[in-house]
Amino acid sequence: MVAFNNPFNSNNKGTQKNEDPPSVGAEEKISVAENNAKKSVGQENQEKQAGYESRIKELTETLQRLQAEFENYQKRSAKQNEEYRVFANAKLIEELLPVLDALEQGMQHNKELVLMHEQLFGILKKNGLQKIQIKEGQMFDHDKMECLLQEKNDKFCDGAIASILLTGYLLNGKILRLAKVSVNVKEKKEKPVEKAKNEKQEAVLGEKKEDVTKVDYVITKMEE
Repeated sequence: MVAFNNPFNSNNKGTQKNEDPPSVGAEEKISVAENNAKKSVGQENQEKQAGYESRIKELTETLQRLQAEFENYQKRSAKQNEEYRVFANAKLIEELLPVLDALEQGMQHNKELVLMHEQLFGILKKNGLQKIQIKEGQMFDHDKMECLLQEKNDKFCDGAIASILLTGYLLNGKILRLAKVSVNVKEKKEKPVEKAKNEKQEAVLGEKKEDVTKVDYVITKMEE
């Protein structure tokens, strides 16, 4: 009789296919692949993190620049507003100076004007007006004064202020109006050498005049 193999028979080893366990080389390849995958993911995460940090830095710098520009704008606006206010006050105060001058001159004869002058000057002083402090006998200063007259006064030296004609004013430390003054001028004393030279020139001129007179006299006689 022909014998048949029972496929369900566990003892029939010839008909079963046994699976071989994976080799050591395959495990290493799998491990290397996993490591490479991990490294790739880690590198990708690092690149993303670096990109985020770069973007954050860029946005931070932009924000700081905008903030600095806004602060500069605020400073410029405040400065322009202050300059405009000062300019507007300067124009108004300059137009009020003739009134202040009239009160200052009039209060020398009318004591009632003293209070009005003090009140008006007090208001203007709060807005930055100041008198230019000068006095008679002080040397003339082109930066603070304007010479309107010259006079001779033996009490003062040459080039000194002989009298103050009109008060000068400062506005916030800057010249608003120069003080109007009269400057003392004395005759210059000639040096001995210059004096002798001038006298000699005058003598020569006198002799020439005499010679011309004589020539004219002779010509006149000849014509007669």
